[in-house]
Amino acid sequence: MSTTITGKLNKHAQIFPAGESTGFGIRLGVKFYNRDTKQEEWTNYQAVVFAKAAAQVQFYTQTLVEGAIVEISGDKQRIRQFQGQNGLQLSIEILDAKLGFIGGNPVQASAPQSSRSPSPAQAYNAPGTSYGQQNQQPAVEFDDIPF
Repeated sequence: MSTTITGKLNKHAQIFPAGESTGFGIRLGVKFYNRDTKQEEWTNYQAVVFAKAAAQVQFYTQTLVEGAIVEISGDKQRIRQFQGQNGLQLSIEILDAKLGFIGGNPVQASAPQSSRSPSPAQAYNAPGTSYGQQNQQPAVEFDDIPF
């Protein structure tokens, strides 16, 4: 059974070497209303994605930052538990994760502006742009993604 989650990154991705690739460990939270407790609560998710091409590594490094909105999907999941600062912490790990969307984060674009539509990294660097204002951004051409 496939699972797709869209949520906000709790912190910057943890970057680590993984053979010929670079791994990016991400943690995100999804808020929901618990009808039993009558309070808003969070479900925590974690996943690891890999990048091999230098441009893809650079793109993930710039965009997988705290506060970014990401969509991850995977075919399997498992429950992870560990001792955190506030006691036992539970998280759902998405296995063999794939990124579907990255956005809503303050990214410093390194490429100069051109007459073409901005890349996703440049689009989210626009002054005054926030996740809630996406419909005001110029259209993004998908061939501008560096990988």
